[in-house]
Amino acid sequence: MFDHTLDLCRSLPAVITEQKWDNELRFYVGEKLFCMISLDPPHRVSFKCSQSQFHQLISRPGIVPAPHLARYHWVQLKQEDMLPTTELETFLQNAYEIIVSSLPPFEQEAIHKMKAHA
Repeated sequence: MFDHTLDLCRSLPAVITEQKWDNELRFYVGEKLFCMISLDPPHRVSFKCSQSQFHQLISRPGIVPAPHLARYHWVQLKQEDMLPTTELETFLQNAYEIIVSSLPPFEQEAIHKMKAHA
């Protein structure tokens, strides 16, 4: 599942990855972070979500407010298999879309063009 999660995040248009000192792989679109995955087991996955999703998700076992990012509606899965694969895919796609929609219009347009040609 770890490789699948990596592949999904990398497959989204205009995504840039960066490995930080804390051994997490971070996924950005338009220089804004939308997902982080720890490279060490258990592979924790943190991602941006809507306010309503945030409260629903943290009420589930194994899902907590993401350290340092919870006030921006980020959650952390204590290990990546806390959600079924299709549900995790939906939340990651959603995190990406939330960030894309917050970008300046010219960046959004460039990303939408990339999607159209993919």
